[in-house]
Amino acid sequence: MVRTYSFVKALHRFFYCWIFLTKLPCVPLPKASKEDWGRIAPYFVLVGYIIGLILFFLSKFFVSLNLPIMFSALLIVFLWELITGGLHLDGLMDTFDGVNCTDPARKIEAMKDSRVGAFGAMAGIFGVLFKLVTLCTILKSGSFFVILFAPAFARLMAVYALSFSGKNKDSGVSSSLLTAGIKKPQDFLVNLIVFIIPMILWSNGLFVCLVCSFVFSLIISYWLNRHFKGHSGDTFGALVEISEIAVLSFAIIFK
Repeated sequence: MVRTYSFVKALHRFFYCWIFLTKLPCVPLPKASKEDWGRIAPYFVLVGYIIGLILFFLSKFFVSLNLPIMFSALLIVFLWELITGGLHLDGLMDTFDGVNCTDPARKIEAMKDSRVGAFGAMAGIFGVLFKLVTLCTILKSGSFFVILFAPAFARLMAVYALSFSGKNKDSGVSSSLLTAGIKKPQDFLVNLIVFIIPMILWSNGLFVCLVCSFVFSLIISYWLNRHFKGHSGDTFGALVEISEIAVLSFAIIFK
């Protein structure tokens, strides 16, 4: 009975994570408690792999239709943002609006402003362009497996930041619940194991790319943590977006 309850609770938390990280349909669920929302971190990489798997098969499908590479890449970027609801792209834009704010006391306020500033808009545009251009090269070379690993890796980096970085005192409810509920370092290790197993089986020479992506994303994470005196929901979103771009970019550099 206890084991059944634990399994059901874990399944519910997986689907709460699914709701949090995607806009895809979900089974009906009971109302989540604050504790439930605080314990969704162990499922980040698993949800990332599911997103990657969807994009992987869509990429192969579009290429099989002999659609122009640029158009296929644009469709993938569009569907990528549609699946996540633009959550991380929004975080990237808000974060760079905060970076551009010269008053340290108003950085978080600038990030919470619903209006997008010039610096945030440029970050969003270049984020989409980086994905579009790198995906063109990846689709042309047939390296579809890169698309599988990018979302999972990015969410692994988010869990790393949740586990080992500080929390901004003015961060929102979602990030506060996550940082309060995360178990250090167990949740990161669980996600790392979930990430490594498929990587060993199907990475197809992606090891150097992922190591470089990890180092680059680690630098970005620590810079954001230092710049904003702790992470917030927006900086976690920015880290996910930048980490996805890093994997796609380094895969091209080291192809």
